Amino acid sequence: MAEYPQNNVLVAIMNNKKDFLIAQQEGWYRIPVKSAPKNIREQTPIKYLAFYQTKVFATEKYTIKWYAKIKNIARVFRKDLFEDEPHNSKSNKEYYKIEFEELLQLKTPIVSKKERRILFIPTTEQKFFAAKEINYLFNESPIEDKFWEALVDHNIEAER
Repeated sequence: MAEYPQNNVLVAIMNNKKDFLIAQQEGWYRIPVKSAPKNIREQTPIKYLAFYQTKVFATEKYTIKWYAKIKNIARVFRKDLFEDEPHNSKSNKEYYKIEFEELLQLKTPIVSKKERRILFIPTTEQKFFAAKEINYLFNESPIEDKFWEALVDHNIEAER
């Protein structure tokens, strides 16, 4: 039996314009250590990072439009990420700093039919580059994929 494909893409929430500017201009994104998804905590090889944009992005809200190839993931303190920020109670908070190559734009954005808030969706490269809708990204198990395909084949509306 063939092995189920490993998740090597991480879709992460992008919920403010300041962080998106950092991603565009400086090529990194941060995830608090306490809320990091399993594949980051366990250092599973991840090839791409993509961003699910929330309502603050107006015309691009509830879509995945931007992604980048990951170069490095390191555990750092907030004070090292934001050296110009005055020291405060958050200064020693730990983050995973994900550094990546230039942001690339998907030819066709991946949309969410329902306006929902997600934090992280680990998925495969194959699913990521083929998906047109967010429900097609989930990569939990072969049986869940078969069940999802059956729902779609029978025009049964569902959310994963």
